Parts: sequence; structure tokens; C-alpha cells
Amino acid sequence: MHRSRFCAALLLGALLSACANATAPRTGADATATLPAPSAVVTATAEPAVWVFPPGSRIAGVDISGLTPARAIKMVSLGIAPLQRPIPLTTDPASVDDTTPKIMPYRVGLAFDVRAAVEQAEQRARAGEPVAIDWTPQVDQARLRQELEALAPQFEQLPASDVLTDERAITTTFTFRARPGITLDVDATAALLTPLLLDATRQYTQTVVLQETPVRRGPLADLERVLRAHVAYWDGVAGIYVHDLESGETLGINQDTVFSGASVMKVPIMIFTYAQLGALDEQQRAWMEGMILESDNLDANALLAAAVGGRGTEAALEGVNQMNEMLAALGLEHTYQLIPYESGEWLIQQSKLPQGGPPREGAPPYTEPDPYVRTTPREMGQLFVMLEQCAQGQGPLLEHFGARLTRELCQEMIDWLIVPHDPDRMLAGIPDDVPVAHKGGWIDDMQSDVGIVYSPGGRYVAALYVWREGYVTDVFASPSPYLGDFSHTIYTFFNPEPLTE
Repeated sequence: MHRSRFCAALLLGALLSACANATAPRTGADATATLPAPSAVVTATAEPAVWVFPPGSRIAGVDISGLTPARAIKMVSLGIAPLQRPIPLTTDPASVDDTTPKIMPYRVGLAFDVRAAVEQAEQRARAGEPVAIDWTPQVDQARLRQELEALAPQFEQLPASDVLTDERAITTTFTFRARPGITLDVDATAALLTPLLLDATRQYTQTVVLQETPVRRGPLADLERVLRAHVAYWDGVAGIYVHDLESGETLGINQDTVFSGASVMKVPIMIFTYAQLGALDEQQRAWMEGMILESDNLDANALLAAAVGGRGTEAALEGVNQMNEMLAALGLEHTYQLIPYESGEWLIQQSKLPQGGPPREGAPPYTEPDPYVRTTPREMGQLFVMLEQCAQGQGPLLEHFGARLTRELCQEMIDWLIVPHDPDRMLAGIPDDVPVAHKGGWIDDMQSDVGIVYSPGGRYVAALYVWREGYVTDVFASPSPYLGDFSHTIYTFFNPEPLTE
């Protein structure tokens, strides 16, 4: 063979042998050898870029720089969330529950459309404009008032009243009680809520203002009905007169029954003395103090005598005669004193004892009054009304005796009666801090107290008398509790105790 052809044949055989060896399975040590795999060819596809708000973008004070619109909606919503919180209407935050009425901010002008704001911001940003959408929260006062007025009935409580009867007490007591109504003060509550709606960081202890609707006192006829039930427990004759100094209304129970005047008649003596003398000198003031505060009979006689320019029993007798003329001029038919105190024996010796009043005088039911010193609940009550009117610069006392009597002197008389004395009887039914211009009187079968009460619920005059045949009580050791109980009933009519039930 030609040498060149032989060489070509050898080369071809070697190549074929190598290819066969590459594809044949391997055994033994060669079985673990692995040829590298051919490299894969990957073609990369670029994702579109996510759009975000440019730096410096803000909505409602919330920085949304670098946020997508969806993310911006979430962040702005979180930023304004504190101003969207419901505000409970309560006077005690600790008592708030699911039933507590609430003000929803979005209903009173604090709504903010976050999605619309973000869309508007995106439009501006894509147009290359700066993005700054501000929100200044403002409360719509008209809508706030509408919301409060709609919720107001949930706070309303009507006034209520009743009369409590306690039959376990010594004399049975009657007490007027009342609970004021409650309403929502819309104007004050709106003013309280406005800053809380605008500033979520504000602390508060209450979010409503409630106002009381005072109980409207009924007519004195309501008091009279209760007093008549009260009087029925007294085993004897009780006389009561009440005059409302604010309205002029009056009530009377046995108000024209004649009772012994006792020491309450020292008030007419005081008025007569001032009407005769005007301002008192030092000695006369000492007698006045003894007569009113100590109920001293001899001091009363000394003033009767001084009022007519004299001294002693003769002058005091002239004094009572002139005082009776004064009382008659004032229209007081059954109020009189025919002799000075403790003068009966002397007058008998002098054969000057006048005839006493008739056995039956005034209106039934009848008592057995002192024949020489008498009055009725209505007439003595009216005299106290005149005294208060005089201190106000008006009334019959100034009309009849204005030559010497003045409103200042009438106030001076009231001041005498207000000085603490005789804390029992009428005052037993009235709180200690309430001024009462009063004078009590008593004998074995009768007790009384008449006064002007300057109570928080109104000024009034009350005249209280009780009589029982033979004996009322040990007047010095234990004054009749009925006077205090009657007084308590009257006082609570003008000043009801709290009704909590």
C-alpha cells in the first residue's frame, strides 16, 4: 500500500476507538470519574420598575416618601387614626362600656378621604409637581350639636318627689324628699368636646356636662295636706300658720283658734317699744336682751313702761293698753295683753285687775287660753310677716308707725330674734346653720314657737301652737317634740331632702 494511504487509515482508526471509549460504560476505578456537564444558556428578562412617591411627599402631615400608593394609603390612615377614635360621652371614663353613647369624629366634620388624597398626590407627583397635601382638622359645630341633641334623651332624668313617713319615730315624722331632673347641657358639652376631638393627646376625666333641672315646688296645698295628716297624731289641738314670703301664699290649720299668748307676746312688746322710742338707749337694750334671749318677764314689763315714758307696774299697765291699740290698728283682733307679766296679784290688791277675755273666743276648736294674754297662729304669724316687710322697707308697720320706726330698726328687731336662744321647739326641725328669727312661749298646757325662717329654698313664716287639756309636757326639761316635727315637715317642703331611691 502506498505509505500515505496507510497513515490516514491508522489515524481514522484511532479516532473511532476514542469515540467508542467515550460512550462505553465504565467499571472499576474509572466508574467514579464524571465529566463536566455542558453549560446551560439563560436568557434574562428585566422586570418593570415599581413607582414610589418622590422624596419630600407628605399627606396630612404623614411622610410618604419612597412609598407606593397602596403603602401610602395604609401609612396615612394610621397617621390620622387617633383623630378618628370614638369619644365616649361620660362623667366617669372608668364606667365606659359598649352601651355608652359615643361621638364619632367623622360625623362632626373630621372625616378625611385618604384614598382620594393619595390618588391626587400621585397625579401631582407623576406630573412632576411637589406633593404636599395638608389637612387642618376642624369640628363642624352645627353637626356636633345635632349629634349631641340626638343623644341627649339618653341622659335625661325627670325630677321626682315624695313624702317619707316614719311611724317608728316618737311622734311620726313626715319628710318631703325630691330628686332634681338631669339634662345634657349641649352647649357646655360641645365646648368640652371640641379640643378633645382636635387633639388626641389630651387627657380627660369627663366628656359631658350635665345640668340639674330643679324640682318645682308644689303649692302650699300640698304641704297643708301633709300637715293635716301630721296634726292628726297630736292628742289635743294644734294650730299652724305658714306664709311663703316669696309667693305670698298662706296655709292654716286651726289658724284662728285662740291660744295663750305666753312669751311669744314679747315680740309685740318689742315692736311697740321701737315704734314708741325709736333707737334704744343702753338700759333699754339691756332690757331687750333679757326679754328676748332670756324671756325675762320683768324686763318685758320695764320696756312696756319705758315705751310710755314711765317706770313700774302702773306705767307697764298703760303700756299694754297702748300696745293693744297698736295691735288693733294692725287688724289683729284676738292678739292682746291685758296686764303686765306677773302683775295679777298686785292688780287685785289695787282693785285694778281688768276683766279677761271671753271663755270662747275665735274659731273652733277651742282651747283654754290665758284670759289676759292671747293670740292666734294666723295673727301672730301675720305680725312676723309685717316685721319682715318692714325690714324690706315696706308694709303696715312703716305705714302706721313710720314717725319713729324705720326699716333699719325693724332689721335690728329681727337681729335680736336671730341671736341663738331656745334651740328646742321650732329650731329642733331646722338645720343649725339656717338663720331663724323666732320667739317661743309656753305654759303648762300650751307650747308655741313663731319665726321667720331664712332657708336656702325660700323665706317663710311659721307659727306653731299645740295645746292639750291639763298638761303638755315638762316644758323646761323636754319641750314638745311635735313643734320640732311640724317645723321639720314645713322646712323640708321648702328644702326637700335628697331622694336617692
